[in-house]
Amino acid sequence: MSNKIAILHFNIIEKYPPVMNYIFNALEENPSKKIIVFTTKNTTLYTTPCFPNTTIYRFGTISSNPIKRYASYLWFNLMCIILLLINRIEKITVFETLSIFPFWVFSKIYNNIKGHIHFHEYISEPERMASSAYMKGLFKLEDQLLKKYPCSQTNEDRKQIFLTDKPFLKSEMVEVRPNMPPKSWWKNYGQFKKQSSDEIIRLVYVGAFDKQTMYVKELLDWVNANNEYLELTIFSQELGKETQSFILAYNCKSIKLLQPIDYYDLPKELVNFDIGLVLYKGNFPNHVYSVPNKVYEYLSCGLQVIVDQKLITTVRLDIEQIHVVDYTSLDLESIKKSISKVAIKMSNYSHSERLFFEYE
Repeated sequence: MSNKIAILHFNIIEKYPPVMNYIFNALEENPSKKIIVFTTKNTTLYTTPCFPNTTIYRFGTISSNPIKRYASYLWFNLMCIILLLINRIEKITVFETLSIFPFWVFSKIYNNIKGHIHFHEYISEPERMASSAYMKGLFKLEDQLLKKYPCSQTNEDRKQIFLTDKPFLKSEMVEVRPNMPPKSWWKNYGQFKKQSSDEIIRLVYVGAFDKQTMYVKELLDWVNANNEYLELTIFSQELGKETQSFILAYNCKSIKLLQPIDYYDLPKELVNFDIGLVLYKGNFPNHVYSVPNKVYEYLSCGLQVIVDQKLITTVRLDIEQIHVVDYTSLDLESIKKSISKVAIKMSNYSHSERLFFEYE
């Protein structure tokens, strides 16, 4: 029996920490495993972690140019199929629909191939119908695979919606696999986080910062109006010039805009803050029925979390350290009352889930 696992992930893996965590977790479960990753060229500023027993192949690039994009699809699919055959892969984990084609071809050649499909995001039926002809073709191939191979969504709400969208699926074929950060974050950092010694509430936001889909203005107005009591630090890897200018226009000493840092260095920084922010407005089902990765990342570093009431799935977690607010009417005093600067206990939320797919 082959001890190799292939990971198909068309989009740049460095932008998707759950994939990198998956690799580390898979090797932790079985250090003798051989991991072969198929992805695209890393055009980001993020460095690639040093994965033991792992080979990474990169074919094509992410591009807004249609010719380059479709050339990359072709190159990625062709080379993946060839190398899957050469390496005699028997176990394949596919992330997202864009990566599905090589797995579909391989499953036609080898009926006994073992596989799993994981979805980072939920794509609604209207979104599928509005997609390109290429994506619609992939969705059809994906449905064929889903009738035979197990898949996973990141939370129970997404699983139930997915089952409604695809009535041909059996519930037991759809697993729930939360996108958790490495356990070392809590073990090495979160459990040792100390209380702040002053009255300042230190807020932090990590990730893309977008005025259209997030409560950016509402947050900045609130911090600016309460700058004696609040400090906001933003680490963003995706910040448009317009949004950056908008932030700087506040000229507020309590609002800090910093360069992004490597994902695996985040715990060293996050433990210096009190509250991690989730800013989604809930404009899309993908946001409403999600538990953003940063929720568990903040919790794992000992932070408490503020989230808007429209994020139904996150609210349903019913975790004491997750504080539900209406970002359109933030109130400092109510925040102070609901938030206590006490270290989180791991018993308050589950960190036992692993993004690792065991092949029987």
